[in-house]
Amino acid sequence: NLVENMYSKALEDARIKSFFEKNKAKVTTIKKKMSQFMGGIFGGPSAYDNNDLRPMHYGMNVSDFHFDAILDIIRGVLKEIGAKPKDVADALMILQPVRADITTGYTVRMEMARKNVEKGKD
Repeated sequence: NLVENMYSKALEDARIKSFFEKNKAKVTTIKKKMSQFMGGIFGGPSAYDNNDLRPMHYGMNVSDFHFDAILDIIRGVLKEIGAKPKDVADALMILQPVRADITTGYTVRMEMARKNVEKGKD
């Protein structure tokens, strides 16, 4: 299962494991939402509302660095399960449009901090 393998690898990855180290109930919820999201984004049935992506991730401080780390994991898992190189590339391309929804909170805070530094407020 893509999500199970991805989650296990995320827990081993120092770049992003803090986002995934949660209590059992939270882990179950996260995996369920990830499965719903992945199913929908790759053309299958989905009960996931993509409008939830931005507010759900806004306060998490997920940066492009973290997003790229999860893409690295997804790439590796897809290769492990025997996906063809073109399918791996297509899957990663399909995931790119949600980058802004997932990283917006971090981006907004960084821009605010930059402006404060410019104004001498920080």
